[in-house]
Amino acid sequence: MLHKEWVALVLLNCLAARVSAQDTIGDARHSMDGPRAGHRLSRIADDRHSNDYDIWHDDDGTLEYDFDAWASEICAYVAFTVLSLPITIPQHYMEDDGQVAYFTKYPFADQQFGNLIIEPLWQPDLKTSRLRLGTQYGDNLDRQQKITTRLQFDTSKRYGLDASFDYLREQQGLGAHDQTWLGDINLTWRFAQSTQAEFRTGLGYNWQSDSGGSDGGFNFTYGGTFYLDHPGAVDFDLDLGWIGDANLTRITTSYSRYFHRARVTIGYEHLRLRSFDANYLIAGMTIHY
Repeated sequence: MLHKEWVALVLLNCLAARVSAQDTIGDARHSMDGPRAGHRLSRIADDRHSNDYDIWHDDDGTLEYDFDAWASEICAYVAFTVLSLPITIPQHYMEDDGQVAYFTKYPFADQQFGNLIIEPLWQPDLKTSRLRLGTQYGDNLDRQQKITTRLQFDTSKRYGLDASFDYLREQQGLGAHDQTWLGDINLTWRFAQSTQAEFRTGLGYNWQSDSGGSDGGFNFTYGGTFYLDHPGAVDFDLDLGWIGDANLTRITTSYSRYFHRARVTIGYEHLRLRSFDANYLIAGMTIHY
């Protein structure tokens, strides 16, 4: 058995090497101003009765094939296939074809491996839902710190809720400091699962609030958990969206060690809100119910 925990820690240390002087919280606040780029969704009309879109035309009494429309159909199919790979690949390799799964009392409970039992032969001691409550402290090793509170709720039906609240603080010298709040709430779907890994995705709402005002916007989330042979796990989360007129990107990777219902975590987080760009080393604890 490879020492997966050490591999995870090396990866986290490599990511943490990026931590350096960051932009200010004021930059995050001012990034709300200006035009939003790259996130407005365009709608494509699909009128198959229009002569401009019909693949087959019969204008002069002969049947003619529209190769431009055919090429558009092929490109759309290829684009859809490529965009769906983050979902279809985990489903394929985890051999997930919709099996029923239940939660253990807590991860690695009673010598069980991981968080789920797939197609169990018995159900009396198994759970149909899992609630996780956790808090994390983050530091950029300079002037910025953050405290994150996160709630995750999963069900055996694969649907759930994922919400987080971040308090960002920056020391400005002479006893002064700046601060702001960030948060999101998402409806999630666990689209791939096994006893060794889980993948989830979802859509939701982003927001920011402080003394200068507040704003909100759209959020897309994608993440997963890999359970190791010993009571440990590697997690990753990706959030993409916007708040007001500012694009938001958040990438988090972490390694966790389980102690009954408690999970202790160390990791790295990258947070970008247009011109605001921050990297944090994080540590925290989560309780599983």
